[in-house]
Amino acid sequence: MHRKALAVAVIALALMGSNTASAWTGYFTLDWDEVSKYASDAWDATTGYVSGLFSSEEEAPASKDETLPESIASSWGKLTDTLNDTLRLRDKQETLPPSSWVPFREDQKSNGRKIDELLDRALVILSGGDAGNARTQAMNLRGRISSLRAELDRLRNERINAPESTYMFWRMTKAKADAKIAGLEAELSGCEREMTALTSRLTSELRKIGLELTDSQTDILLNSVTGEDILHNTVIFDNVKAVVSKLEELSQNDTNTLEITRRYTGMYLVLNDLLIHTQEELVRKINEEYRPRLQEIITEAEAVRKEALARSNDNAYTQAQRKSFAQNARSNAATIEAANLYGELLGSQKLAILDSISSLRRNRDLAENTYKTVRSSGELRGLIHSGLSAFDAISTLSMPELKIFESGAMRAEFDEINRRLKR
Repeated sequence: MHRKALAVAVIALALMGSNTASAWTGYFTLDWDEVSKYASDAWDATTGYVSGLFSSEEEAPASKDETLPESIASSWGKLTDTLNDTLRLRDKQETLPPSSWVPFREDQKSNGRKIDELLDRALVILSGGDAGNARTQAMNLRGRISSLRAELDRLRNERINAPESTYMFWRMTKAKADAKIAGLEAELSGCEREMTALTSRLTSELRKIGLELTDSQTDILLNSVTGEDILHNTVIFDNVKAVVSKLEELSQNDTNTLEITRRYTGMYLVLNDLLIHTQEELVRKINEEYRPRLQEIITEAEAVRKEALARSNDNAYTQAQRKSFAQNARSNAATIEAANLYGELLGSQKLAILDSISSLRRNRDLAENTYKTVRSSGELRGLIHSGLSAFDAISTLSMPELKIFESGAMRAEFDEINRRLKR
């Protein structure tokens, strides 16, 4: 039996390629029956794909489920499989030792990593939908705009010492530089117009899922280090609510099978874990990444401000030099003010997320207790109904108060701090 399982595994790995092979590394700690089943499934998937290449009949497209976002409906099987796999590992966690020094032996730490990987896989699916797609497009477009600005800066510097003409056709000349700069400037203008339209579209999609934001507030979120995560979590919340509603509907189809009821309760429990996982990760980023970097910026700006202020009053420098030092001091003061404003934003976001996590944990405690003691599908329906109400309240907690900048200069300082935080 063991040899057969190994043979199936080797054949499947050879057929499925290096990407699947790398994914297998996390399964070598499982028992042979699990490995054999996984390899057999891979074999079935491969042979099914190959036979499909030679099939003369086209497969009929799947009918849409109008109660779910299209992106969720199209990945429903993959999502529920991932949730069930997570549930299986979650049940297994209680039977494993906290840690093990024995090579290749599972413990709670290694099993926990597998759970996190599955949750991340589910998050990819739950990040879809109209609002999620608009958010992703906005992120990609912001990256393109940033690249265009960097390329323009490089060309403008290269143009300075470029010759008027040269027999070396590969060399940059001033005329070539001017042509490239003009083209990039036109593309940049087009991207900026597209970004404005995309921001409005994203604002509209967010309003559909209960977030009453202005375009300016959406723009602030898109241009802050935590904003992308906040929007990401908001989209996930809305999609989870749709999934939970569908689980409630499915659970009503069989009111007498305890195992089916237990499975739906378990998937609901995993969805609670998933939401807590996303919120806790954002709190970790605020505590361990963004706040320390922000404090470094404030400390540096304050040191430079004090130095500039002292030299602005030093008669050893000319009047013009002292005036420039004074201007530098004011610029660093503006940086500190913007950084403190950024710190307030991070603080309000963190408090909102912690409130959300507290509510989610209470919801999860009830779900876990119900999962362990499921007796009827009626109990599950009551649990899911209360959970949906809780999700409606919790999803609004995650959105902090967003302040609009009083001046363009302060907004520019905010954007510069954001750029430095993301480095």
